Amino acid sequence: MKVAIHPHVKWQDLTRLGPFRWNNLAPLRAVRVAFGVVVPLVLGLIGGHTEYGAYAALGALPAGFASFQGEARTRVGAVVVACIGMAVSAFVGATAAEYAPWSLVLVVAVWGYVTGLAVSFGSWISVAVLQWSVALLIAVGMPMAPSEAALRAGLVLAGGLFQALLVAVLWLLRPGSQERVALAASYRALAQYAARLAAGIAEAPPPVAFPAHTAIDDPNPLLPWAVRLTFVNLLEQAERIRASLAALSTHVAGSGQPQLSELMADAVRALGLIADALDADRRRRLVALRALRRLLSQRSVPPDAAWRWAGEALLGQLRAVGRIMARLEVPHLAETHAGKVAFAPREQSAVAMALTTLRANVGKSTEAGRHALRLAVIAMLAEAIVQAVGLFQGRWVILTIFIVLKPDYASTIYRGVQRAVGTMLGAGIGALIALTNPGQVGLITAAGLCIAVAYALFDVGYVLFSIALTAFILALLDLMGSPGLATAEARLLDTFIGSVLATAAYFAWPTWEGVAAPEKFAQLIEAHREYATALLREVGHPGSVGSAELRLRQTAARRARSEAEAATQRLSDEPVHPPLTPPVAQVLIAAVARLAHAELALHALLLSAGRTTSTQDASGAFAHIDVLNNAIDAAMDYLALALRTLTPPQAIPALRRIQLAQFGCSNDRNNPVLGITDQIVDAIDAVDNIVRKQLSQPTD
Repeated sequence: MKVAIHPHVKWQDLTRLGPFRWNNLAPLRAVRVAFGVVVPLVLGLIGGHTEYGAYAALGALPAGFASFQGEARTRVGAVVVACIGMAVSAFVGATAAEYAPWSLVLVVAVWGYVTGLAVSFGSWISVAVLQWSVALLIAVGMPMAPSEAALRAGLVLAGGLFQALLVAVLWLLRPGSQERVALAASYRALAQYAARLAAGIAEAPPPVAFPAHTAIDDPNPLLPWAVRLTFVNLLEQAERIRASLAALSTHVAGSGQPQLSELMADAVRALGLIADALDADRRRRLVALRALRRLLSQRSVPPDAAWRWAGEALLGQLRAVGRIMARLEVPHLAETHAGKVAFAPREQSAVAMALTTLRANVGKSTEAGRHALRLAVIAMLAEAIVQAVGLFQGRWVILTIFIVLKPDYASTIYRGVQRAVGTMLGAGIGALIALTNPGQVGLITAAGLCIAVAYALFDVGYVLFSIALTAFILALLDLMGSPGLATAEARLLDTFIGSVLATAAYFAWPTWEGVAAPEKFAQLIEAHREYATALLREVGHPGSVGSAELRLRQTAARRARSEAEAATQRLSDEPVHPPLTPPVAQVLIAAVARLAHAELALHALLLSAGRTTSTQDASGAFAHIDVLNNAIDAAMDYLALALRTLTPPQAIPALRRIQLAQFGCSNDRNNPVLGITDQIVDAIDAVDNIVRKQLSQPTD
């Protein structure tokens, strides 16, 4: 079945310059990064070489954006990767423009392909590599001989490394505070989930990793090893608590059980106390830990409750968190217990993973590969046009293409408009600054204010960021001798041309999410198949899978669900591509969320203290649970293949009949394994009904 394409543009959305996410305003970060840009300017002014300071500031500017990526070592790594590439790019751009301007057509194509392909490596690498192209195109406007170009490249490198130094200095300030804040946010997310359950809303937890994952996977290098391991232990307990809450959520809707409601209310309070203790000062932390201990000491689970195993698991995990945090307050105790933390094994080295990713995305069969080719071709074509017509400061055309053209439809279309509007307004501000003739000190002051505002607004709204950034660039170029008004006029025209070319390139060779989404949903089904079958295998054969492997499968399933939800959002922003339309995608996500809900409940059961009774009894009573597991494996394999090929699925095994047969048609609804497998079968049957119904309908 072919995917039907109905291209159209939501023209009314092009006038929407928001949303503006004011809660993402980052004034402290802006001060730190703007300091790295302004200091070179001031030093250049004091030393009598303002242009040298401006070159270093041009290195610090993009490196500052790269410093928004990662957490600790990866953040410094992003800045270092950016500034080294920027130095090379500055040298190549300046010398090529001086001796062989037409060679820039090929140079721009190469840089475009590398920049486009970098999106396959994740955000921090793609942002760092984008700065290479920014440095290249800025350098093109100032041709130089090799000796001068080398000096400027060295200054660009120095400016970038200064930003890296500023990031590294932050490691000295309260080591562990960043990790504590991230853990506190993670436990507050758990408290919010528990509060919804306490209100009687039964739902699966959101398919997003805890904020602490990135902070603890990339910790402050100065953090003591024992403290880091303790933080890892706290994160592992958060994962266990989430699974236990998911297991309890199947009992909360309309349960009419006051004991369960009271337990959930206490869980909300306990999780709030944990979060408060994590990001408070030591005195308030000790007060919160004492309150947590008192709260949990008064709570128990009724012995006859159907949810007893999950409730006891939750209370045990909350008490464990209290003990871990108490040890954290006494360094020698943290050191003593540090060895209890187990890390999940890494599947392969970072270099091997990078090479695998590169091989997988070279070519035009993947989204990243297609984007790289598209970016290289349109950048090369634009550079040839600029060279042929002699467009004044035409480098802004190419730079706009690099910034506007993205792998997806919505980002390209709406960012192009926002970039044009922001540049227009920013050019007006820059022209006003130039007209006041403020002198070098005034220009440095204006540039510092503009870049601080740009950094602060980076995550608030792209149009606001573009306004401030454009005004900064014009003030900086004025410092370097470029006429302010002429530069402002050129930026307006060139930004418009670049936005039009970037948009035209996307429509000429689009990468529709509607075409890529079926593969992502197929991977979603496969990830949950791996997770569900591993859990059931562990139920039937305790010890055969192991907790580390189960956690890896859980993480992969969560990531796949998060990517599918992102794909669903992108589907709603672009032309409709049947049969996987946004409504169908949303229904599929809901069905898979039910499956994830049941999987987490089964995972919680395996992790609970009642494992020796509940699951081992289950594996003895249902010695042939492998039959059900194999049927689930086959059913989900058929469904994944159907989504990948957009053809009706092969008839799946009769999961309900097999499940009842394996459990001896038991009516013991309090048996946790029976109840959870019932939910798993129901969710898979729902996915089958959705896929079969949708893929059996003809498309235009």
